[in-house]
Amino acid sequence: MTPRERFYAIVRHEPVDRMPYTFGGPRASTFAAWRRQGLSEQQQANWGSFTGAEGGTGIGKLYCGPVPPFEEVVLEEKGNYRIWRDHWGVKRLDAINQPTDGFVTRKYIEFAVKNPADFEAIKWRFDPHSPQRTGPGGDGAPLTDLNPNKYRHVSDGALWPDRVEACNESQHPVGVTVQCLYWTLRDWCGFEGLSYMFHDQPNLVHEMMDYWTWFLMELLEEPLSQIKVDHIILNEDMAYKGQSMISPAHMREFMLPRYLRLYEFFKEKGVELVTMDSDGYNGQIIPTMFPEAIDGILPMEIAAGNDPEEYLRDYPGIFIQGGIDKRELRFDKAQARAEVPRGPAGHPPAHIPLRGRTPAGLRRWRGPRHLRAAVRA
Repeated sequence: MTPRERFYAIVRHEPVDRMPYTFGGPRASTFAAWRRQGLSEQQQANWGSFTGAEGGTGIGKLYCGPVPPFEEVVLEEKGNYRIWRDHWGVKRLDAINQPTDGFVTRKYIEFAVKNPADFEAIKWRFDPHSPQRTGPGGDGAPLTDLNPNKYRHVSDGALWPDRVEACNESQHPVGVTVQCLYWTLRDWCGFEGLSYMFHDQPNLVHEMMDYWTWFLMELLEEPLSQIKVDHIILNEDMAYKGQSMISPAHMREFMLPRYLRLYEFFKEKGVELVTMDSDGYNGQIIPTMFPEAIDGILPMEIAAGNDPEEYLRDYPGIFIQGGIDKRELRFDKAQARAEVPRGPAGHPPAHIPLRGRTPAGLRRWRGPRHLRAAVRA
């Protein structure tokens, strides 16, 4: 099977020759440590093929930030700390010399949107038809030394009209990732500011979420009409370790109606799988959003109290990806091998047993929080 055929078989719960293998990209500091331990420059440059990851392909540049950007302004510097306003209009404090490469020490002080007038003042920067979003050029923000690791910058990249044939003929699944409702409003208002707005300015929250729903559909209308996209990932990161950052009641009031519109739009464009990307505890998100508005969720962190076996049992048909306890990977090779999925090729099971041996093709687990699966129940 090709990786694309394997993807469709897993999503549709059909037989596969083997389970796919994918993972996120290592941090710069992680690569640096591995280089000291023997990883070669060539192995790092060809990381996907070196590790045997399944891989995928994208449709090209899609930028969802401000165009044009806000002007970056230094407000104060003292010792190793800088207070400045970034190209998203956010006043923040950063360490000038970051302690660990790949990680950024920062504190947000003030965000661009605090009231309806502020939102009106920034909307023109979020025109979905700005050519910089999908065309030549980056986001227009100068690549200064102010922004550690160029956070939230976008450079030039492949243009989707040039990717149509390659994507439609690809043997790998074609994916698109965009920042969705909660993520975007948090970028505009900040976590604390948005949390207050749900109670103090609900009409403004409704307006902003309506606007972003329209933005995404306008941004994706043409590329999704010409490219067969298999998987849409909606970035939210809207959960803590044990609870969501937004209550289920607020999800239903503010997010669900817009997610239903987005879901219908994606399905009309032929997207097979619509998933939400949320770190943290998913137990309040899933019953609110699945199955009407999403097909699944990732990355399914075990450390946040997620029980994949419970989700697969209680929400038949849900797609999950992840379910590896990364805390188990820090010890030795034997423990890592016991944690990471492996085993003979086989078919995804018709159901997930609660006890006993794992069906062929899935790794056995050591209790209910150690199910390893990326299949529909």
